[in-house]
Amino acid sequence: TSDTDRVAELVTWGLLDVTWSSFNIITALFFMWQISWQLTLIVMVIVPIIIVVATFFQKRIIVQYREVRKVNSKITGAYNETITGVRVIKALDREEANLREFGKLTGEMYQAGYRAAWYSALFLPTVQLISAVAIVSIVTYAGVTVNNNGLSVGGMYAFISYVLFMVWPVQEMARVFAEMQQAVASGERIFSLIDAVPDIVDKPGAYDVDHLRGDIVFEHVDFQYEEGKPILCDFNLHVRHGETIALVGPTGGGKSTIVNLLCRFFEPTGGRIMLSGHDYTDLTQHAIQSRIGMVLQTPHLFSGTIRENIRYGRLEASDQEVEEAAKLAGAHAFIEKLEKGYEEQVGEGGVLLSTGQKQLLSLARAVLAKPDIFIMDEATASVDTLTEALIQQGMDTLMKECTSFVIAHRLSTIRNATRILVIEDGRIKEMGTHRELLKLGGHYHRLYTQQFRQEVVTQVDELATLLADIDMSAVEDASAPPADGRTNGKVTVDLAFAD
Repeated sequence: TSDTDRVAELVTWGLLDVTWSSFNIITALFFMWQISWQLTLIVMVIVPIIIVVATFFQKRIIVQYREVRKVNSKITGAYNETITGVRVIKALDREEANLREFGKLTGEMYQAGYRAAWYSALFLPTVQLISAVAIVSIVTYAGVTVNNNGLSVGGMYAFISYVLFMVWPVQEMARVFAEMQQAVASGERIFSLIDAVPDIVDKPGAYDVDHLRGDIVFEHVDFQYEEGKPILCDFNLHVRHGETIALVGPTGGGKSTIVNLLCRFFEPTGGRIMLSGHDYTDLTQHAIQSRIGMVLQTPHLFSGTIRENIRYGRLEASDQEVEEAAKLAGAHAFIEKLEKGYEEQVGEGGVLLSTGQKQLLSLARAVLAKPDIFIMDEATASVDTLTEALIQQGMDTLMKECTSFVIAHRLSTIRNATRILVIEDGRIKEMGTHRELLKLGGHYHRLYTQQFRQEVVTQVDELATLLADIDMSAVEDASAPPADGRTNGKVTVDLAFAD
């Protein structure tokens, strides 16, 4: 914003000031020439000198202002990270350390800004000094020639008046020139963004299709983010329409890379990907990405109402369609409990809602889009068990109509997948249904057994705590004689048996 403001100020007021000053200078030079062309030539001698001085200062001012804009970006980024991560900062007691780091950045900003301001402030007095030397030269020359039937006293006075009339516009142009260096530094940043070329572009002649409801084929796909560091190596996979493919495996194995390639956020460095019989690089990016629904581990909502965020999945959807999508995703129940319902504001990034609620809205948005391909990337990793059940219910509804890819570490959520792929080091290590992989006794079996054991231990601990609470209350009841004189031994025996 500050960059565009500086460029806008230069283009508007700066351009106006330069135009006005140039007109005044040309007018003054015309009348000065009429009075004495010799003295006018003396005045014009200072022009190359001013150009040399301006070039000297320009090279130094622009370097400092570039540094100012660079450090300003770092300060803005640090400020944003500090605000968004304030809870982590407080939890780790990092306030003082972050303050020192921020102070270091602002110190760099001060030093660069000081040097730029110093050069800018020095430039104008230098121009004024050169102008004063020119006036002294004119007065000296006129004084010498006035006794030799040269310029009269009145003519000399008029000429000097025009010189003084011209000095102020020259100084004004010098001021604009100094400000222009700061605007140039800002303009470089703006145009570097505008001129940035996307890594993924449509081929000439790329075309759209009516749908992508067909098979998905990865043929000998290779991919690497950095040269010499392969992520996928000779990856092959044939997915039939309507299948649900679950991807599991260690972190960094290539699971997210597979779905990123499928969405064409990146393109394979080797091999090809076929969608419904089309090489997907022959299709437009819009043809692919407009038919893919995605729910991520960290859902993102935009400032606005709940209705507007769900409608983001399909902008032309009616209110009834929005609400129907929320019902299918399991979000309608909590929305109805809100004071304004679907018109409730979610806040910036959805800060007014819980993670589970944001995830349900993200799922509703995907349901509304009616995608041909549906992707869930760790969508249930940060929610409680009840919310996970709602998300699972919404997923089941959506998956009936499309081909689905699910990345999950909670293996209980993918037991019903058509096929489960264990991805390790960019290759498929194991593939099959839930039962087939358990019988295989490999990596998936170990993962599932470990998670199942942990879940059982957790449930037993919760049950033991519950029974202990019940036992304590029963003991308290047993210590008091009942109204009918009978004992509570039956309760105690039953509880002992339950333990």
